Amino acid sequence: MVPLRGSPYSAHFCEGVQANTNQLNGPTLPKYVTKMIEQSQTWMKESSAAANTKDKDLTNIKTLIGVVDAVNAVHERSDQIMLQLDQLEETLNYLATKNSAKESQIKTCKKLFDEWTNLKKLAKDIKKEVAPLVATETQRNTNQIAKLEEDMKGFGQDLKKREFYKYDCGREAALQKLDAVYAEVAELEEKITNYGHTANKFGKPEIIDGCNRQADSIRNEIGNMKMLWDHISLCQGTFISYLSNTWMNTDPTEMEDEVKKLMKTLKEMKVDKRANAYNGILEENKKWLIFLPLIAELRSPSMRERHWDALRAKVKSNFQVDEKLTLNDVFKLNLQNYKDEVEEITD
Repeated sequence: MVPLRGSPYSAHFCEGVQANTNQLNGPTLPKYVTKMIEQSQTWMKESSAAANTKDKDLTNIKTLIGVVDAVNAVHERSDQIMLQLDQLEETLNYLATKNSAKESQIKTCKKLFDEWTNLKKLAKDIKKEVAPLVATETQRNTNQIAKLEEDMKGFGQDLKKREFYKYDCGREAALQKLDAVYAEVAELEEKITNYGHTANKFGKPEIIDGCNRQADSIRNEIGNMKMLWDHISLCQGTFISYLSNTWMNTDPTEMEDEVKKLMKTLKEMKVDKRANAYNGILEENKKWLIFLPLIAELRSPSMRERHWDALRAKVKSNFQVDEKLTLNDVFKLNLQNYKDEVEEITD
């Protein structure tokens, strides 16, 4: 399709058409006139019916919005409709010079101008008629939106009291509860959509912005908590894998580097640092970052039996350092509680 500047027509290439099709006074132009008349008549008839308030229950918000939409459409398409009618009139004037214009179409075109004038007057009168109703509904909708925004603020605050903020909730249970929150948020967002639709139709789209910000904030919070629980699971899985190592195959330096990376990721997460779940895994990481350097010292080749005896006495456990000893056995000794003593023994 090639647009013709300044013309309502477009050029097309169609194989096998008659030779005179491309001529301005060929068979295509009268067909276009017929089509434009039918489209204009249909639009004006439908717009008039939609804008008219007779026998309509304007206390019904959907009905009122339908009327307002029709009135606004008349205003918004005013220049476009006027241009179409002018084009139609000029096209008929041209066809009349070629004796190709139908008298009925010329009369219909003149009638369309009158109908357009009447439709604009109707739209203006209806707009004035429904203005008090629109003002009332706008205020009601504004109040509903304000209440919804307050409810969502409270929802966001109460969210932090839920079980998935507690470390002992566990990842699986936490994720199930977080998924349930998404369903609750979806209900709130449905209200936002409905109230926002009305606000937009009545020319106040900005009043729903606060609710949208609250919804975004809640969704971000839920998403962040999901990521936190995924990270908690990763940390816990890493620690469990460490505990299964035998004492002889333990590499505390490599483990410490891994835990430091886990700690760095944890601290960079955008979650409420006061959350019990965050602080729970934070303490676990800290415990390992104390424990692993102590293990590195105890793994020193300079350790002798007297050193082990001193440690056994301090922790009150008669463990044996052999091929059966696992890191879990040592972890249960709670060496982080004897940090200074271990360092003194291994010094």
